[in-house]
Amino acid sequence: MPIYAPTLPPAPDLTQGHPPVLVLMRFDLARLWRQKIGRFFGFAFLLVLIVKLAVIYVKYLLDTNVALRPMQDFARTVLAHGADFQADLLNPTSYLLWFLVALVGGGLVARDTLYRVRPLMYAHPVAPKDYLIAKLGFASALPFAVLLPFVLLPWAMSLGVAGIHGPVWPTAPLRLLPALVLISVLMGALAVGASSMAATPRAGVGWVLGLVLGLSALAGMVHGLTGIRAVDALNPILLAESWPQLFVGVDHPLMGWAPALLGTAFHIGLWTFVAAKRTLPSEAVI
Repeated sequence: MPIYAPTLPPAPDLTQGHPPVLVLMRFDLARLWRQKIGRFFGFAFLLVLIVKLAVIYVKYLLDTNVALRPMQDFARTVLAHGADFQADLLNPTSYLLWFLVALVGGGLVARDTLYRVRPLMYAHPVAPKDYLIAKLGFASALPFAVLLPFVLLPWAMSLGVAGIHGPVWPTAPLRLLPALVLISVLMGALAVGASSMAATPRAGVGWVLGLVLGLSALAGMVHGLTGIRAVDALNPILLAESWPQLFVGVDHPLMGWAPALLGTAFHIGLWTFVAAKRTLPSEAVI
């Protein structure tokens, strides 16, 4: 009796369904939503945003109310004005945002490493490039989504109450949005690169905070010993705070254009390279 080869099922059509990058990002978003991390941070960021909007209204009253004119000199010594005020729209949330990025981004790759999920992903139509883009995209989209209201809402309120002569420049979004993109990509690349070197999500959080604080301390120590300001480009916190100042034209920014560009490119390139190497199929199985 002849023996026939078994009949295989038809090959799946890989053109159907959503792109793997969007599916992975949606999964990370659902996991973040279930963790309920945003309750504390959402309240903190909302409180800072309300204070920002209140300051804008106070500055509007000082400029338009004659009875409050005597308080203008005092307000100028307490509140920032001009280009410093525009750059300060993104600065109050800097350290808190780094902590949020560490908590969320530290587990993006490390959690998949702990539970050995990547071999299952790579067995399906998910390429390592798709996996890396999804993790970098999600880690960068998080700080962008948090900081975007700090640009648009004060700008809209200033235009609504005072027109083009309000405390916030009419061109502020055109200046701050490019800075916001650079800050978000910097934070996302560092978080994913640090997470790829960790074996557990808790260790990933430690890696992110250790790199951010360690590089900041190292850059500050070398700057203090040698007096070379260019070494501050290694400090990711100063880089994130410098970009709004550079784009709005602050008189004395924390660092110049060249160190900021070189430092940002160095961090994004280095940590993207580390994440790409640590998420190869050969690294998926321990």
